[in-house]
Amino acid sequence: MKKMLIALCIVIASACSKSDSVVTPPPTTITTPTIPTPPVIDYSTKYTANQNVTFSKALVLDGINPETLKIINSNGKIHLITSVANNQSTPFDFFRSFSIDTVSGGLTENTNSLLGGYYEAGFPKSPFWYEDLNGDGIKDLFISDHGKEIQSQIVNNKYPGFVCRYFMGKSDGTFIKSDIVDVTTINRFYHNSAVGDINGDGKNDLVVQDFDVEEMMLFTNNGTGQTKFGNITIGNQTGSVLIADIDGDKQAEIISAPYIDRGNTPNTYVKKVNISGGSYSSTKLSPVSPFGANYGCYKIIGMKNPKEPAKMNLFFLVEAGPGQQKIFRSRTDNSNILDDVSTIQNTFNTGGTRDYLIADLNFDGFDDILFHVNYGQELNTRIWLNNGDNTFTNPNWEIDTNLKGNFIPLLYNSVSGRVKFLYYEDGKNPSTKIIDIYTKKK
Repeated sequence: MKKMLIALCIVIASACSKSDSVVTPPPTTITTPTIPTPPVIDYSTKYTANQNVTFSKALVLDGINPETLKIINSNGKIHLITSVANNQSTPFDFFRSFSIDTVSGGLTENTNSLLGGYYEAGFPKSPFWYEDLNGDGIKDLFISDHGKEIQSQIVNNKYPGFVCRYFMGKSDGTFIKSDIVDVTTINRFYHNSAVGDINGDGKNDLVVQDFDVEEMMLFTNNGTGQTKFGNITIGNQTGSVLIADIDGDKQAEIISAPYIDRGNTPNTYVKKVNISGGSYSSTKLSPVSPFGANYGCYKIIGMKNPKEPAKMNLFFLVEAGPGQQKIFRSRTDNSNILDDVSTIQNTFNTGGTRDYLIADLNFDGFDDILFHVNYGQELNTRIWLNNGDNTFTNPNWEIDTNLKGNFIPLLYNSVSGRVKFLYYEDGKNPSTKIIDIYTKKK
């Protein structure tokens, strides 16, 4: 017993000795912090050599219609889709598509394989929609077309008109010509169109405007295609349409902007059209003849205001004749007030706003506008960079000012701060190139 007690004391003493011992930490190694080397930013603009456009079928007309310059990315392949058309000569040319070599800028026509064949173009009117219109999850193509404006063809004070075009997207990334009853089968002077979810079912609906008794035609998406809801006739000389939720109530409306009011007593407004069930109602959003006696609206741009995201500014692109163009902007606090944009921003007073593209071109989080149809102007005067409140300024990007053809954004790289543009020089023998520009804020 005595031996056991002695052994136990030895164990306890040993444990106590270990617990009281001090462990000396290893010596600390002091290292100098590494300062990362900032990346070298290349601000210079890159130009490839001119590439002749390769056509599978000879041109009938010389020039593309700038209102149908559409870049699409379909199944990982990038294409240009456009029409060759003018509104003053009787020969018709066609909708045409091209595969794009994004390194050289070369275009190779693939109209038969991509669009499913050659289809005549009268004089198509943008927007050229690339959206799912039949609810199958695949994007389709749609564009309105008013045809030729040749005086000798006028009958009963009307031009003969033309048909709209609808190309249905397929799972393999190609398209097939299809029809939407009325608009792709009956000649009218179609002038504008809008795509959006008007009835809140999550599917894209379609509004087509024409200068005839219908004024506007609404088609709703039933999940397999577009079904005609009916005509929206509000006596407003409608010249352009937009589907948008302009007041933040999560319910989209149709915005109708008038073309030139030729009545002895002015009676046109900007109007908001609400759809409820099987009926519609309209509300005035502007003073009578909002753009003046001689100006009519041919495009509406709707942009959420970054400073008030629940509200939207509407931009009305109006004209009184060739080269006589203005832009008006609605106020977010009172849509009845329209400001002439030239009074609220210092941008180039452009005369070529017939078509546009909206994108964040300088990677600052705000949508900018490129008026890419301004043939004859250098690039910086065509671009409106957003100041963060839907007012805009022109950039001062490095660019050869002798280049005054069509600039179409092709690829965006937010890391390098660069945008690749496809540059298209029109004519009997059109050519293209890639212009790679640093566009990010310095």
